[in-house]
Amino acid sequence: MALYNLQISDGQISFQPNLSYHTKIKIFLAGIFLCFAVAPFLPIGYDVKRILYLFGGGLCCYVAYEFLFLANVTLIFDRDTRKVYRKIPGIYTKTLMDFEEIRLVNDTSYGTLMYTIGAKSTRFIKNYPISDFFSDNKKGQKKQLEFETTILEPLMEFVK
Repeated sequence: MALYNLQISDGQISFQPNLSYHTKIKIFLAGIFLCFAVAPFLPIGYDVKRILYLFGGGLCCYVAYEFLFLANVTLIFDRDTRKVYRKIPGIYTKTLMDFEEIRLVNDTSYGTLMYTIGAKSTRFIKNYPISDFFSDNKKGQKKQLEFETTILEPLMEFVK
């Protein structure tokens, strides 16, 4: 599934649950371009330009944060060590839990369904998202069904 960058090898399954953030990042990059490349040539006052520059700088910080710490997060399920890892490329790899502790949780806290995993003892305290949000319309239900058949079922079989 292209939306999650799923990679299955003989001893590992890895995917990126937040890969859909790249679309939002591209939209914000267009806003940054407008703030810094178009605003200097507009016939507006200096104070308005300064506000646009501040807004563009804030967008730059937000895009850098989302790109580094959210969009490129990879979950790795390793059969050899029987552990789940969360990897942020170039920064760190963190061990989340063992395969025996994994509990699948259907999170509907924001009104839409999202699949998360958590340790059996702390599954309601700290959960890690493994899917994007699925809305209640036909498109969301189609995305949910595709996620369940492409990623969730092979993942649960792999973990057993």
